[in-house]
Amino acid sequence: MEKSLPIPTESSGRPTWPHYPGASVINLLLVSRSREWFTAVSGASIALGGGEVLTCDARNALARLAGTASHYSHLLVDRNDAEGLLDELAGLVTEVAAPDTDMLVLGSADARHPCIRAVSIATSRSVQEALMAASPSRAGPAMDVAELTAALQGAMIENRYQPIIRVADRTPVGFEALARLNHPQRGTLAPDRFVPQIEHAGLAAELTSLVSARAFADLAGPILAQRRPRMSVNFPLDVLLQPAALDRLEAQRIATGLPADRIVIELTESRPVDDFAKLGRSLDRLRRLGYHAAIDDVGPAVPRLAPLLDLPFTSLKLDKEMVQQVDHPAVRDFLATTIAQAKAHHLTVVAEGVETESIWQQMRTLGADEVQGFLASRPLPLAAVPIWWDAWLGQSEPII
Repeated sequence: MEKSLPIPTESSGRPTWPHYPGASVINLLLVSRSREWFTAVSGASIALGGGEVLTCDARNALARLAGTASHYSHLLVDRNDAEGLLDELAGLVTEVAAPDTDMLVLGSADARHPCIRAVSIATSRSVQEALMAASPSRAGPAMDVAELTAALQGAMIENRYQPIIRVADRTPVGFEALARLNHPQRGTLAPDRFVPQIEHAGLAAELTSLVSARAFADLAGPILAQRRPRMSVNFPLDVLLQPAALDRLEAQRIATGLPADRIVIELTESRPVDDFAKLGRSLDRLRRLGYHAAIDDVGPAVPRLAPLLDLPFTSLKLDKEMVQQVDHPAVRDFLATTIAQAKAHHLTVVAEGVETESIWQQMRTLGADEVQGFLASRPLPLAAVPIWWDAWLGQSEPII
């Protein structure tokens, strides 16, 4: 971590923030080598109750923000010191779904990120006012079919990649490709803000094809190729049952030259399976071609798990809400039983939603093979992957 100025270190005590109604903690992460901005930010922090200010370079900030070991109320990025990572940093903190870090750009505003406030003058007063101001609203009415169609045809759909880690040795073994919609007015929307509408509009196949094409291109590209991870892509049940969708999938894979055994097709059940024979035929075709296949989000709400386990899946992913409640005896019993059933069918078990070291250790005890969740990393823009990868492998414990 680069430190060009004398910087306060992080501590366990977190002061209150009396000048900002509704907020209890101010904990600032500053990306800047400028003494002028450091003085302004420190002065604003003191005026707002004396919160912490930690400075680091842009790469270190990205690695810190990727996981959950540290929490920052605000990320302040000097445009002159962003090292070309402004978009990647913004991608981690501006998602509509429960953003827990607010971002400010120090310097001129960026038209590509209208939901990020800018502080143009390096004074403690200007920084204080920006910290106290509410973020621009990114909410709004549901998008109509025309807007959704335009998003799928344009550049608004982006991929994020969430790491999957092998429990035994904490080695990254794969990524799950997750869609984001980068709306010019509403900001970066997480899947729950647009995927249901896309599926309801009958556009799920188009979204799946777009995400898989980009995921395969990125997997074959220079950033991921040398690391050789697996890539998991979500396929809604309705799409997985379409022969044409599997034709497109295979054409995309062949075009990138990827071996099929590096690709996992995850069945996401937007509705219950009512034709196991038809699903079995689709899975048989995938397996003959060499793909892996996963049952996604397995929890009590998944009906008729037993016949699903008899189909040619290669892995099972535990629902993140269940994993996060592993301390509850009934939930723990359910997870233990489900893992035992999966192992009896020779499936790899992936625990989603692992956000603490305690959950990691409990899932390891129960027999999960791999984990995925914010403890390791949030979903990452492609350019952030090597930064996260190197930071993760350079430490035996999560970044703090």
